[in-house]
Amino acid sequence: MTMDRNRSTHAGDRGALLDPATFEVLRHRLWAINDEAAVTIGRVSGSPIATEGNDFNSGLMTADGETVVAGIYVLVHAAALGRIVRDVIDNYTVNPGINPGDMFLTNDTYVGAPHQADVIVVAPIFHGDRLIAWTGSCVHQADVGGPVPGSITVGARNIYEEALPISPVKIVERGVMRADIEREYLHRSRTPELNRLDLLGQVAANRVQSERILELCEKYGTDVVVGTFDRMIDSTEQILRDRLRSLPDGVWRHVGFVEHDGVEDNVYAVRLTFTKRADELTLDFTESSDQAPALINTAEPTTSGYAMAAVMTVLGYGLPWTPAAYWRVMDVRTRPGSIVHAVMPAGMSMGVTSAGQEVRTSVNVCIDRMLDASDDPAHHAQILASCSSSSATSTISGTFPDGRTFGTMLLDGVTAGMGGRASSDGLDTGGLLTAPAGLCVNVEVSELNYPMRYLWRRERTDSGGPGIHRGGVGADNAYTPHLAGDRFGATMFAHGTEPPTSSGVLGGEPGMQNAFGIERDGVVGKRKAKEVVTLQPDDVFHNWCAGGGGVGDPLDRAIVEVERDVEDGLVSVEGARRDYGVVVDPDGTVRGADTDAERMRRRRERLGGREPRPTLDTPLAGRRLSSGLVAIAARVHCRCCGFDLGEAQTNVKSALVLQEASVGYRWPLVDDAPGARRFVFRRFHCPGCATQLDTEVNLTGEPFVVSMEIAP
Repeated sequence: MTMDRNRSTHAGDRGALLDPATFEVLRHRLWAINDEAAVTIGRVSGSPIATEGNDFNSGLMTADGETVVAGIYVLVHAAALGRIVRDVIDNYTVNPGINPGDMFLTNDTYVGAPHQADVIVVAPIFHGDRLIAWTGSCVHQADVGGPVPGSITVGARNIYEEALPISPVKIVERGVMRADIEREYLHRSRTPELNRLDLLGQVAANRVQSERILELCEKYGTDVVVGTFDRMIDSTEQILRDRLRSLPDGVWRHVGFVEHDGVEDNVYAVRLTFTKRADELTLDFTESSDQAPALINTAEPTTSGYAMAAVMTVLGYGLPWTPAAYWRVMDVRTRPGSIVHAVMPAGMSMGVTSAGQEVRTSVNVCIDRMLDASDDPAHHAQILASCSSSSATSTISGTFPDGRTFGTMLLDGVTAGMGGRASSDGLDTGGLLTAPAGLCVNVEVSELNYPMRYLWRRERTDSGGPGIHRGGVGADNAYTPHLAGDRFGATMFAHGTEPPTSSGVLGGEPGMQNAFGIERDGVVGKRKAKEVVTLQPDDVFHNWCAGGGGVGDPLDRAIVEVERDVEDGLVSVEGARRDYGVVVDPDGTVRGADTDAERMRRRRERLGGREPRPTLDTPLAGRRLSSGLVAIAARVHCRCCGFDLGEAQTNVKSALVLQEASVGYRWPLVDDAPGARRFVFRRFHCPGCATQLDTEVNLTGEPFVVSMEIAP
């Protein structure tokens, strides 16, 4: 399926009414108005998911549903709003009608909600009788029903065994909350009080944004305000197209994996072929696996939203967050019936943190390859390895000693490491790429609201992906039930507990995996990627968050950087040697001569005992393919040492030296899991100088991913 570019049909000469100064004033005012709406949600809502975790977003759309402004919170939430608006326009213009003061609510994943727990409320903005814009927000709810508390339905075999989505309904009619629809919506939830506060926050946010937009219309004129929408999209699109034209054309690929569908431990692949031609991008996911029965799928709107979010955050540096402009340069292709384009009756209550995040990582990695192929150092500076494709998150539910019930989603899994940069390490516990303002809930807030006590939240040693610039480390969290009633349940949901999903780039390696564990009677047992458990009073619940991917060959990392990481506790003495070839005494002292010898030994080992070639003082000139590869005439050479790797039309990986390792080579807890043996971690080295040029995670026995097509 090819995604509609969503070009506005109302943009005429309205932009001509704008002088440059007025445009700058108004576009910044629109950003401030949208952020005021988001802040309103946080102030009205009583749910820590929103007030502490910022698991929401707001947006402003044109009259026909193009998203002009997206907030800095969960970007895929804002991306969903335009799809909901267009569905309302297409289906409700005549009956029940779209009038001033109306608002529409939905959590329908097939229409556009990322998953059922993400509830969207959109509202038209009228100036007089003229529909000029839409406003809306999306907030993750503590519970929206279904058989499992928290509504992440591990064990579901179709969407009818998950929380059943609500198609768009008119929740507010001409400014008045419809009591019948509100009652039906809240009746589905185990946490109706929290859901009602979130709903009131969303309604208030829409009213704030509507009032502010109408104030601008009164001051500047409606045509000027609407013309600002059009120019924001058009100007951002033009800059983006200019940027694309400055980058090399090419085809790049990536594959990511989701293990376990909540019922059976099957493996599902998200496969992307990323093509850039002139000023257009084609993102083809049609070779992805068939859809799962439930839980981990995404519908096409969410896949498109994640693809756009990755392009915006990795390629759109320095540009406004105007989603409509990005969609205009993208052609997102999916196959109905696949894990990234689920069709009825497939469920998707966890899709936003499984297949959807793998879409984001796939686009992230392919953009990095495109930036790396450029001759412009300014493009290289924007390379950013992947963060985790899933957060090790759980929902909790149960009772207090007095019988009152509780339930929420813990956002501990947000504390994953960010990917490394081309010139710096990734942010430790930096979070997720497409939710820059996302936060984990403060431990004291969780302890105040729920019967639990945290034992620690700390940085997780060795979890960052090795590289010249390592990935950021993730967090290690542990809590125990405390002053709870007779029931304390937890639903664990993540992937990347066997195959690492924080991809390294340019020869960098992936970050360490997510994992859950329960410590009982002094023994920590690793749990499944998706599981519903009951905690005993003395149990300790552990969740380990993935680190970010690394950038570049780890054996080239500066020794002083490794020494500092060991001193800071981010890398262990054992990890320094295993991952970087740096020999460190137990007291933290680096043994320089031994380190040089160890690194040379490792390079010889990469070449089967042969002596590596010396590297060139200046990288080999020619048509740059990547940091490590160059094309000269019809042949490919290593840029580091000049080694001839063969004809340019072949898969260059087949000319490199391959080393395969277990995906758990850095962590016995993963290495001992039988399911981990289905996957393999591959390193690819230059046969001349032994430089690590590429890495991949794949299924054992599968052919190499053709990461890059070399055009004539």
